[in-house]
Amino acid sequence: MDRKLSIVFTVSSRSWGGNEKWAVEAARGLADRGHRVLVLWSHPPVAGGLEARGVPGRRVRLWGDLNPAGLTALVREFRRARADVVVLTKQRDHWMGGLVSRFAGRPLVVFRLGLRRPIQNDLKRRLTFGRFADRVVVNSNAIREMLLEHPWVDPGKIAVLLNGVSVEPVPAGAGREALDSLGIPSARSVVCGAGRLARQKGFDVLIRAFPGILGSAPDAVLLILGEGGQRESLRETAKNAGVAGRVVFAGHRDDVRTILSAVDVYVLASRNEGMANTLLEAMSVGAPIVATDVSGTLEAVRDDREALVVPPERPDALADAVTALLADQIRARRLGDAARVRARDRFSYGRMAEELEDIIVEGLGGRGG
Repeated sequence: MDRKLSIVFTVSSRSWGGNEKWAVEAARGLADRGHRVLVLWSHPPVAGGLEARGVPGRRVRLWGDLNPAGLTALVREFRRARADVVVLTKQRDHWMGGLVSRFAGRPLVVFRLGLRRPIQNDLKRRLTFGRFADRVVVNSNAIREMLLEHPWVDPGKIAVLLNGVSVEPVPAGAGREALDSLGIPSARSVVCGAGRLARQKGFDVLIRAFPGILGSAPDAVLLILGEGGQRESLRETAKNAGVAGRVVFAGHRDDVRTILSAVDVYVLASRNEGMANTLLEAMSVGAPIVATDVSGTLEAVRDDREALVVPPERPDALADAVTALLADQIRARRLGDAARVRARDRFSYGRMAEELEDIIVEGLGGRGG
């Protein structure tokens, strides 16, 4: 577009995860398209993600739904930036940012929802989604359908914007070097899960599936990438399942795509998702994939075309699918190659930024802006 906009994102998260990565990459993509962007953050993990990607940001302490200091700070920052658009990425941000925008020049208000989570039918949400939001961006049709269960949500405001991922090739040998650094011998078959260590992500189900995998692939090792509150309970689950010696908890890694390029099978065991960023990362490097059939999965991959898709909460189904790919390298390679092509064609960061820009322009045009 010819007009260059001032676009402010808010990210009040305490941790770094898929939503936070989306916000930072979306901001960077819009900056690359010539817009002036600023990310307002509340906690250091987000600041680190901004710094690593060269995206400008400032700290705003957001806590409590009507905290005077937070509300005042948002008004000040929106006005200082002369914001044409604000993109609000967390539920607290939706309420506070939507309210504040009415006193800060009335920028276009865009909400982002990246997880299929029920929206309460109360006055606060009716105001937030029914009155404050000009556009609501979701990353799967399942989330859109959930929102449309509420008559006070205008269907015309909702836009499905698929997540993006880097599609740059990983340097040859880099993945194997990363596995070596984790002490995983090249003779091992590597089954990998990645993400925040929370119940939603289903790592406990994956661990309980692993004895069944070892029954057919006794050389396998389970690699878990990520941090979170369930770390110790997952260690206990591994101990109780008798596989503690075969599970590697690698913690937070900045080289997830690199590692995934070298694993034998990537597993998404989630109970609930929007569209999992680690699933897209696995696709982008051609990893063979097993994924649970939760919100967004079948919009990213198709069963037995780019991945094997199984029901959630089924350790036996996970084990059977992983074992099938470990036993059939031709099938695994076929699925991985197809996933890489699909990631390149549908899920690049460039495509995501372009479509977000289109949503914003359409929203401004609808308001006469």
